[in-house]
Amino acid sequence: MLRKKVKKTHSGIEESPTTEDILPESVKSVEKEIGGVVVSKFFKQPLWLQLYEVENRMNEELRKLKFSKPVAAVYNPVEYAADLHVQYMKKFLTERKHILFIGMNPGPWGMCQTGVPFGYIPAVRDWMKLEGEVQKPEGELSVRPIEGLKCSRAEQSGQRFWGLFESLCGEPEVFFVNSFVYNLCPLAFFHASGKNITPAELKGEEKRKLQEICSKSLAEAINLLEPKIIVSIGRYVEDRVKDLLKSKAIDVGIDHKCLPHPSPRSLNNTNWDEKARKWFIDNEIHHFLVKSP
Repeated sequence: MLRKKVKKTHSGIEESPTTEDILPESVKSVEKEIGGVVVSKFFKQPLWLQLYEVENRMNEELRKLKFSKPVAAVYNPVEYAADLHVQYMKKFLTERKHILFIGMNPGPWGMCQTGVPFGYIPAVRDWMKLEGEVQKPEGELSVRPIEGLKCSRAEQSGQRFWGLFESLCGEPEVFFVNSFVYNLCPLAFFHASGKNITPAELKGEEKRKLQEICSKSLAEAINLLEPKIIVSIGRYVEDRVKDLLKSKAIDVGIDHKCLPHPSPRSLNNTNWDEKARKWFIDNEIHHFLVKSP
């Protein structure tokens, strides 16, 4: 039985002990601060923090990987842009969502700058109202500088992606009440010239190990978030999710769909906004994205 200690003041008056006084040092040490929030292991962690810890475990494995030429630099904005990344999850992942949109990996002028998937800066800063410091990645290339929310370059995929949802939903809260956006892989790969190298373009054992780690972590994230519908953005992500469903690593009852990627690099990708709107209607997702009358 825990006995309460009583403290005496200089005047001789007894004071009741505080929680801090009673807790042993071993208990006090389990508290930690993440994203400005003090979290104790003795209380159920919020959903966003549980997902963040999934990401941290994945990053520990990813740090052990080595990538050969033509990869000259590897950026991980989940780590160096953690401030913004955590703010995104804290604000918009307060509960489980019906739909989980899954992108491939960070783009150089989007998530690489903001820590937010498809992180078109005006959408992150002005629409989502997020702010935070962004550090420099290790091995930064001069042709791919990280400037955070001060970056003046536009991520075209993110501009299309978040621009569509701003148009459909009006306010971000309308979108995020039913939906959340996540990425399969947190790493961005660059050639020495600055050219973007996608995970799909990697070769051999390097590609296999990356896919293995990211797919395992994605399964953990999906099982945590329990979406009813997964929308893979692009064929590469679609194939990874299909593998998870086939192996029963995730609930086979999840409805899985594939939305064409908004990247201008994709073939036959003109009028993406118009095609995506039609896709949402055809796949009976549109009503999740508009405010009820």
